[in-house]
Amino acid sequence: MKELTDLEIVIAHQKRREIAIIWSIADVQSVRPDLSEDQCWDVLLHVHDHHDSEFGICWVTLEVTADELFPRNP
Repeated sequence: MKELTDLEIVIAHQKRREIAIIWSIADVQSVRPDLSEDQCWDVLLHVHDHHDSEFGICWVTLEVTADELFPRNP
């Protein structure tokens, strides 16, 4: 399957008159630099599947979810 470029993704959203906010592993690592890329991906998947659409996703959501899934060492 062909991977879409960033521009192709933006154009596809525009054609459907929709928006998408993208969060990445780098975003999770900015609030929890101790996590591996795989752990960050787990955080993103959990946030995607469980976020409250009334409040959306923010930096605090990423950090709290990361802390719940991967508690910090004392």
